[in-house]
Formats: sequence, C-alpha cells, structure tokens
Amino acid sequence: MTIDILSLFQAFLTIFVSTLTNVEIIWITYPVYIVWFSMELLIERERFTYGHSLANSIIFSWVSVDWLRHLYLHHEFDDHNKLILTTFFLSLSIFTLLTSIKRKKIAKILGRTGSFAYFQIMFTPFIYGIIEFNYINFLAVIIFYPLVYFVIYVIDKLVPKFAEEEEKFEGKINEEYINNFAESNLQYNQQNYNNYYDYYGYNYGNYYRNYYYRYRR
Repeated sequence: MTIDILSLFQAFLTIFVSTLTNVEIIWITYPVYIVWFSMELLIERERFTYGHSLANSIIFSWVSVDWLRHLYLHHEFDDHNKLILTTFFLSLSIFTLLTSIKRKKIAKILGRTGSFAYFQIMFTPFIYGIIEFNYINFLAVIIFYPLVYFVIYVIDKLVPKFAEEEEKFEGKINEEYINNFAESNLQYNQQNYNNYYDYYGYNYGNYYRNYYYRYRR
C-alpha cells in the first residue's frame, strides 16, 4: 500500500476535525483542549512545578478511565489495538501521578500538558470508533505531532506574557505601599515630635515662671 504525504495530511485533517465537531466525543476533547492551551500559554510557559504535573496527570488519568469505560460498555476488550492504547496511557498517567507525589524529576518531563493532551485528543476518535484504527490514521497522528507542537510554540511566542504583567502590577502595588507607609510614618513621627516639644515646652515654661515669682518675692 502506497502512502504519500497528501493522504497522511487528509487523514490527520479528518481526525482533527472530528475532535471539534463530533458530538459524541467533544465533551472529552473540548476540556482537554482548554486545559492544554490554558496551561501551555498561561502557566507552563514561565515555570513548571510538581503541582502542575500532578494536576495534569489527574486530568489525563480521567480521560484514560473514560476510554476504559467505553471499551467495557461496548464489549471491545477483544480489540487489542484499543486496549493496548488505553492501558498504555492509563499506566503512564498513573506513573506520572505517583512520581509527581514523590517529586521525581521525570514527573516534570512526563507531566507536561502538550504531548499528553495532543495524543489523547487525537486518539479519542479511535477509541470511540469514529475514526478507523488503521495504519495510515495512526501514522498521521504521529507524523504531524511536531507540526502541531511548532504551531503551539509560535502562538506561545505571540501571546503576551501575563506573568510578567502580573509581576509588574504587584511590584507597583508594593512600591505604592512602601511609599504610603513611609509618608504616614514620617507624619506620625512629626506629630509625636510636636507633641513632645509642646509638652516639655509647656512644663518648662511653668517651671520658669514659678521659679521667677518665688525668688522675686
């Protein structure tokens, strides 16, 4: 069977469109899309923590469990391709979950949103039987992953860095707080000084007057 780049691209496009339009799977693919883009463009671009990896692994575990549920309800455990794919992603997500809890360095590699989200989105039509699980479709998902990742990378560079804007805003608030505190502290010290001066000046004046009248008499 001859496979050319055009047939692979058509297969990829068919799979991609199904993840956006098929009402049977969009309740799975849409949340993963939202998590993917929000994490990739807003959170993970600045820093990636074990907490992020833990949250991602829980989400991806849930998708894998849904795949398993579908296989069980439709009695498709004898479909070895679907079963192997489901078992692989479920095991990988659980492994990422455990390594995130133990704070292993590998968790920061496996727990990133991009790779997990892409493959779970694109393989969901396979599991649900919307797209035929054949060699061309499977190869199309694998081959076009670098292209999708490059598009996300370009978008990531074009989107403003909200983290820097937030830091600048917080820095401005801290600066205003320090200035207001210094000004109020200065006013407070000046008031205390004036009270101190008035109090002792008044007592000194009374003492001088009493001393003057006493010896004058």
